[in-house]
Amino acid sequence: MTQLTPERKEFVSSIGNGYKIVAFFYPSSAPEIKGVVQICHGMAEYIERYSEMIAHFNEAGYHVAGMDMPGHGETYFLNKDAGYPKGYFGGAKDSWKLLLTDIMGLHEYAAERFGTDGLKYILYGHSMGSFIVRSIFSTPRYSKQFDGFVFASTAGPNPAVGMGRFLAGLGCLFNKKKKNRFINIIAFGSYTKRIKNPRGGLDWLSTIPEEVSKYAEDPMCGFCFTNDGFRTLFNIIKFMQSKEAFSQIPDIPCFFTYGQEDPVGSYGTGVEKVIAKMKEAGGNVKSKNYGPYRHEIQNEPVKEEYFKDLIEFFDSVTPSVNQG
Repeated sequence: MTQLTPERKEFVSSIGNGYKIVAFFYPSSAPEIKGVVQICHGMAEYIERYSEMIAHFNEAGYHVAGMDMPGHGETYFLNKDAGYPKGYFGGAKDSWKLLLTDIMGLHEYAAERFGTDGLKYILYGHSMGSFIVRSIFSTPRYSKQFDGFVFASTAGPNPAVGMGRFLAGLGCLFNKKKKNRFINIIAFGSYTKRIKNPRGGLDWLSTIPEEVSKYAEDPMCGFCFTNDGFRTLFNIIKFMQSKEAFSQIPDIPCFFTYGQEDPVGSYGTGVEKVIAKMKEAGGNVKSKNYGPYRHEIQNEPVKEEYFKDLIEFFDSVTPSVNQG
């Protein structure tokens, strides 16, 4: 696999106050360029962790774009001296909407960088990133700018989201930037309950111990969100599972990928409920259960099969929008 040399792009965030987003473009040098894949990473991680997957996409003829979200990765480092901690999305009550605005801002920059004529644009989201992508999918003015969507390791219906929003909002009244370890324990404390002899609290990520160790040893992974971070997260979840969101599902191809040992997706059953509901709403839905694997399919023994399936989905998508 070729060594990746991304182009760094900084742009002003909708957060305001001089906040900037760090994004990366990964241009493909394949003989035939088919389209652009924009990746939304998960909670408490960053785009560089997707390098192996990106290299596969590049070799298949797809340019790739992605940004480190507010409070994550290089975006965190760029803004930390101004008092923005890890897991903080800017402090606004509507920070979840500002996050969507920034994702769409990167889409516009990607279109400028790579062009639009004849290219398909696909939005891929993993975990928290899938919540963001599902929200964009259910927002008509945004969804129409893409030709395909991937919801990787997403969550099923969450009846506790109201309580989560209340607790995070309460915390924001006192200190938006303070880490909320109480919510963190409630949200993730039970994720290893079905794993025999877990080595630690992160074994739910992958069945490969080395992959779990890499995540655990990375200071830019696994950090606790702030009160504002959790409020933003729960507001995204509230919208993506709302009646409004399902009433606005477009007829654009989407692909759900999941493992049946992933607690985020309620061990497959939660994801399948979302799939069924989207189909009932008229969605153009494809899905694949990868069997007894956990949260990060891209870091599981089936990853080569996973990358192949994703590229086949990309290839099947018609570039019906973004024509020059």
